[in-house]
Amino acid sequence: VGKLRSYLSNIIDSMPSIIIGVNIEGTVTQWNNGAEQAMGLTTPEAVGHPLKEVFPRLAAEMPKVKEAINSRQQQSDKKRSYFNNGVQIYEDVVIYPLITNGVEGAVLRVDDVTEQVRLEEMMIQSEKMLSVGGLAAGMAHEINNPLAGMMQTTHVMINRLTNKKVEANNTAAESAGISMEAIYDFMEQRGIIRMLNALNDSGERVAGIVDNMLSFSRKSDDTFSTHDIHDLIDKSIELSSTDYDLKKQYDFKSIVISKYYEDDVPLIACDGGKIQQVLLNLLRNGAQAMQEAGVEQPEFGLHTYYDAEQDKVCIKIKDNGPGMNEETCKRIFEPFFTTKPVGVGTGLGLSVSYFIITENHGGEMTVESELGVGTTFMISLPMSVVSQ
Repeated sequence: VGKLRSYLSNIIDSMPSIIIGVNIEGTVTQWNNGAEQAMGLTTPEAVGHPLKEVFPRLAAEMPKVKEAINSRQQQSDKKRSYFNNGVQIYEDVVIYPLITNGVEGAVLRVDDVTEQVRLEEMMIQSEKMLSVGGLAAGMAHEINNPLAGMMQTTHVMINRLTNKKVEANNTAAESAGISMEAIYDFMEQRGIIRMLNALNDSGERVAGIVDNMLSFSRKSDDTFSTHDIHDLIDKSIELSSTDYDLKKQYDFKSIVISKYYEDDVPLIACDGGKIQQVLLNLLRNGAQAMQEAGVEQPEFGLHTYYDAEQDKVCIKIKDNGPGMNEETCKRIFEPFFTTKPVGVGTGLGLSVSYFIITENHGGEMTVESELGVGTTFMISLPMSVVSQ
């Protein structure tokens, strides 16, 4: 009997779950290694004491313990959360009724499901982002149709009002009792030609933004193609410059962009859309940080170069924002870690960016920061497709 009891005790201790036995009064009768590690109390120190004293956060489960014993049915409390050193932890609590030799009690099993919950939330967020991407693509197509009509009409207006070589223009002007020269002079003096050209230029700019949106939101099949990293950075800056967040009141256009592009940076095989996603996220985060810190002259420094020794294309994105402390830098790429207020950020942006660079492209992504000075994100992408 003694050997069997020791064997069963070893089985319980070897389980990764926290296993605690209690009687109907809530006094601890069993305490495994998982419980010891969680609370720092040995079995002799815990057994015989009330559950609420040795494991305070489970005190709220006592009504369910009594319900499990009285109904002789399993009770559970899924995804209950608590904070440990400022980090939110999720756990499942399952309560099993235990009645032996007329003695009533229960066994509580506690499992950490934090990673599972975070993965579920990440999947939900990914679905949301896919929906948003689809919506953006749909909106871009809807904008393109009337925009094409507006731009075509503007071209026709400029041609009919200024082109003296078109016979139909001269005939229509003569029938109205005026010459094309007079029409042109009037329009020139009133600035109408300049306005029409400005309207056409604005249309082309909108068309470029829409095309960029379509390229960015288009579903990627992880196909790599050759890209100029400078072109990807410039397109990301252009997209960022159209991002005016009324809620946060930050305007990307007010930020000085200093580019330091090395001439010998070769073309690189990568997923252009995903690299743009990373760059956009870094630029947007930096802009928000500088705005919130009240930086008078916000500035980004973008530096690219080719590391011939390691055969890598490198990008540095530096801002003159508030910077981060060492603890924040260590956790900045963790999923769901955010320094923003509740409801403002998901804490997924940088973790997804890190995944894109390290897992999808076989590269590296690091950060250096100093409080009151600024932050620099460094990205290196291997030239070798094999390593990617």
